[in-house]
Amino acid sequence: MTLLIVLFTLALVQIWGSGAPLHRDGWFDRWCSRIARIPALKSDVRLLIGVSILPPVLAVAILMVVIESAVGGLGVLLLGVPLLLYCLGRGNFNDVLSAYLRSWYRGDLQGATYAAGPLLQEIHESPIDGKGLHAQVFRGAAYCAFERLFAVLFWFILLGIPGALLFRLSALYAEKARGTEREAAGARWLWLLEWLPVRVMGLSLAIVGNFAGCYRAWRQCLICRERDTVQVLETYLEGALGGIDASECSASGDLPQAQRQCGAEIEALQSLLSRTLLLWITVLALAVLFA
Repeated sequence: MTLLIVLFTLALVQIWGSGAPLHRDGWFDRWCSRIARIPALKSDVRLLIGVSILPPVLAVAILMVVIESAVGGLGVLLLGVPLLLYCLGRGNFNDVLSAYLRSWYRGDLQGATYAAGPLLQEIHESPIDGKGLHAQVFRGAAYCAFERLFAVLFWFILLGIPGALLFRLSALYAEKARGTEREAAGARWLWLLEWLPVRVMGLSLAIVGNFAGCYRAWRQCLICRERDTVQVLETYLEGALGGIDASECSASGDLPQAQRQCGAEIEALQSLLSRTLLLWITVLALAVLFA
């Protein structure tokens, strides 16, 4: 059933471009606001985070058990697909990258910066110049793909829908807590949830990319506690991509070498992420087949 839920969910993402029709987070904002007003929780940030996130996760876990007992596998499938769609990251990743590349190849730095806004928001950085913009878009795209899809799939495969919802609500909470006294605790909790899946993804990148370079980076970051998820992902991807030549750029026309080089790196990143997703689905299918 896990494989079917993943396949149906990814098929709907291909049709819609994202899970946007189901991405309604107002209920969680209202819930967190009510919880934050409880005097007994204001003094303990960690308890506040737990009470904000865990009750919805437990409620969904109980609902999944009840549906499976009452309806069986079909009920789990019909409920699991929309719930997993909700747990995926917000925004259309491919459209954002495509819009960025179109502006980048035209030499429209202002348009490229605007198009890359959702990616830069993920890493909370502001571009300085063209070279800086490209570096930040690379980091932002890597983290966006991880946060919106791969981390969710990891926790779904490991713990089912409750695991995927746990990660999504934790990511929403960390974003909501930014700029408040709860920011450090929220970011730390999200980092803990990302620690294992980002290392599994790093090993996957080594398999589908430059194995020697990525595996060396994977070993270097395996037990690292100082780098955040964005830095770890960037290290993995640099190793997995190896040397990207400007000639691999798909853009036509007489573009400057540096411009083509940067575009080729983003295109190579997209291809690498697609191969990684295919690897995960293949491994999951084999696990189901031989289980």
